[in-house]
Amino acid sequence: MVRNKPDFWMIFIIFALTGFGLVMVFSASYYTGLTNHDDSYYYFKRQLFWAALGLIVFFSVSNIPYTLYRKRVGWIVLGSFFILLLVFVPGIGVYLNGSHRWVELGPIGFQPSELAKIGALIYTASIMTKKQDCLHQFKRGLLPPLIVIGIFCTLIVIEPHYSSTVILLLSCLTVIYCAGARIKHLLWLGLTGLPVMIALMMIKSYRIDRIAVLFDPWKDPTDNGYQMIQSLFAIGPGGLTGKGLGNSIQKLAYLPMAQTDFIFAIIAEELGFIGGSLLVLMFVFLIIRGVKISLRAPDSFGNLLGIGIISMFSIQALFNLGVVTAVLPVTGVPLPFISYGGTSLVISMLAAGILLNISRYRTTASARKEKSRAPDKRARPSGMVTT
Repeated sequence: MVRNKPDFWMIFIIFALTGFGLVMVFSASYYTGLTNHDDSYYYFKRQLFWAALGLIVFFSVSNIPYTLYRKRVGWIVLGSFFILLLVFVPGIGVYLNGSHRWVELGPIGFQPSELAKIGALIYTASIMTKKQDCLHQFKRGLLPPLIVIGIFCTLIVIEPHYSSTVILLLSCLTVIYCAGARIKHLLWLGLTGLPVMIALMMIKSYRIDRIAVLFDPWKDPTDNGYQMIQSLFAIGPGGLTGKGLGNSIQKLAYLPMAQTDFIFAIIAEELGFIGGSLLVLMFVFLIIRGVKISLRAPDSFGNLLGIGIISMFSIQALFNLGVVTAVLPVTGVPLPFISYGGTSLVISMLAAGILLNISRYRTTASARKEKSRAPDKRARPSGMVTT
């Protein structure tokens, strides 16, 4: 494969999203930082540090050939399982708000589930590339990877972190679909897996309560419906152009932790419909660019890994926007590159760096034309991947 220049538009959109996120983290958090830490810049400085680290990761990973991940996929899977298990180790895993989601190694804390998403996508893209000739057979083609993905999901759901489990599962299933899996198998898988997902969701009573208040948050305005109500109170008054940057009312201790999962509500309040729409368009541009990079990858592994990464970004953004606008139940899903949080930002940068590296090996238009004209006598399952 010939190494080319990285995709300029991908670099531009990552810089634009990260920069916009830094501005909005400061705007959304300066009051909370002042009241809780006597420092209006408290959250901004921490996010700025993680953004700088994320950019180092972004450009470093963009120079690592993505084919190396397939060669080391076994170690990546084992490492992901090991990191996920660390949350249950006393002294390392942190038990907070009824769940084991964080690991602390000295002064550094992170969520292993975020890193495990990347590991699961690398594994899924690798195994789907390997099994191209037998994807029409459920036992040989789909069952082995589904077992491994199921282990990933099980380790995350017992933390518990249900939303991360759903995002990982949907991203991996997108890769499996694009690899050429039969629709019949995926439908049967959905019909059998959906009751399990619903049962897991109903194990915790607070999840049922969140679904109940989704349709009428005023049934419980001081508890389960409170955050949803305050989010809508922020979005509504924003109008077309917003109240102006820094002029949000809801961030003044009304909307809890406005700089994290509900930061889009503050964006809509301060910048209005125009500002919120521009941010959504930035994500749409990121998705379109990511899909183009994936389709131009020189091999099946690059195709599928790129699609998996951009699917993860898309699903996570949709979940966050759905929660903030009261379309989905409240759950802890940050908005990629925008919400406050070191783990989310650095892992998003890592994933974007892998995507940028895939863009370095893109096939040219002339090469794709020659390849399309060349006869291909190999039997292969139908799907997106044609290499």
